[in-house]
Amino acid sequence: MPNLRTFRLHHLGCKVNQYETQLLREGLESLGMHAAPDGAGSDLFVLNTCSVTEHSGTKSRHALRHQQRLNPNAEMLVTGCYAESDRERVEEIEGVTRAFGNKEKQGLVPWVARELLGMEGELPEMPKGISEFAGHTRAFVKIQDGCRDHCTFCIIPALRGDVQSRGEEEIIEELLRLVDSGYKEVVFTGIHLGYYGFDRQDPEAMMRLLRRTREIPGLRHAKLSSVEVHEISDELIDLFAESPDFFLPHFHLPLQAGCDATLKRMRRRYNVDRFRRSVAQLRERLDRPAITTDVIVGFPGESRGDFEDSYRFCEEMNFAKMHIFPYSVRRGTLAETMPDHVPHEVLAQNKRLLADLDDAMASEFRELWVGSEVPALIEGRRNPQTGQLTGLSDRFVRVDFDGGDELMNEIIPIRVKNNGVDRVLGQRVLRT
Repeated sequence: MPNLRTFRLHHLGCKVNQYETQLLREGLESLGMHAAPDGAGSDLFVLNTCSVTEHSGTKSRHALRHQQRLNPNAEMLVTGCYAESDRERVEEIEGVTRAFGNKEKQGLVPWVARELLGMEGELPEMPKGISEFAGHTRAFVKIQDGCRDHCTFCIIPALRGDVQSRGEEEIIEELLRLVDSGYKEVVFTGIHLGYYGFDRQDPEAMMRLLRRTREIPGLRHAKLSSVEVHEISDELIDLFAESPDFFLPHFHLPLQAGCDATLKRMRRRYNVDRFRRSVAQLRERLDRPAITTDVIVGFPGESRGDFEDSYRFCEEMNFAKMHIFPYSVRRGTLAETMPDHVPHEVLAQNKRLLADLDDAMASEFRELWVGSEVPALIEGRRNPQTGQLTGLSDRFVRVDFDGGDELMNEIIPIRVKNNGVDRVLGQRVLRT
């Protein structure tokens, strides 16, 4: 039986994976193991994988092979979506001890206890929640898993399953632990956040959770990681408008395409007019909210006219930030079988056009804050040589300024002086 004392964790992909990796960390620590120091080898390596695209699977394989070269004697466990979608392929990789699909992830820690540490009797289980978020100044809090939508480009519902919501009390207890650990800002995340509570026939669950979150002493900020535009309700906007200093006015609304014909082929649940109206409501009720989005370029069947419609709509929405993804075939999705796949050279050209638009819109949004005072959570030093601190404002704008170590992990007011490249430059506001 191996004598395992140290572990190393690595994740790929979404915020949910980041949260689940922290959960694994605390589970392994409950077995008496500890994280290996940077640069040192480890007895156990766990990779939490992504499989949203074929490229994600490739990155997962590369990460495993790289770790095997660095640390050939480590026990290697693989979990997450790639272990779910391509289990046989994962287990064929040299050095992999075992794969745990998403449905088996809860059993990883007990398996390590029994099979690798030789524990007997009642084995420790996976923790019900986290107490910290290693390496982060803000904590991600997973409130649900799974999705009931079946967009034609997405395999995640097949890998994650139907909606599963965490209990409200369990989440509140986790938030209290995180505040006790010094966290002042949390981000609620999930595979499809807007479905929280729907598996329990409780459509009011999200609003009730948010209202209770607002009452937690010591918690300064909360935000939603991503929400579908058709799930932006008047009640949600009212809540954010009532508490503008607590609920951060940053809304990530995945657009995917600004063309109704493309949205229909994607099987999205809204059209551009619905998206337009929701964004207008947010901007009417809230002070300069940050509206960010995801856009897929080159979806099968996207004509030149479709792309131009999408480009113009993005320009009209004037997003604070766009995450631009070139379409890539994902085995097992309906889009894989669709005709008229866009040639690579056209896809690359259109991605560059959108990237240029994104740069211009992001700069325009940052310019809105020059001369204004913004709260920012300080994350660390951008450059140790210059001594500048860096943080994120409540509108997801990166802020650099001069300050001392005592400001780390604090939320402080910053006066924005200049618009820089991908960030703003500011000065700390001192209260008398």
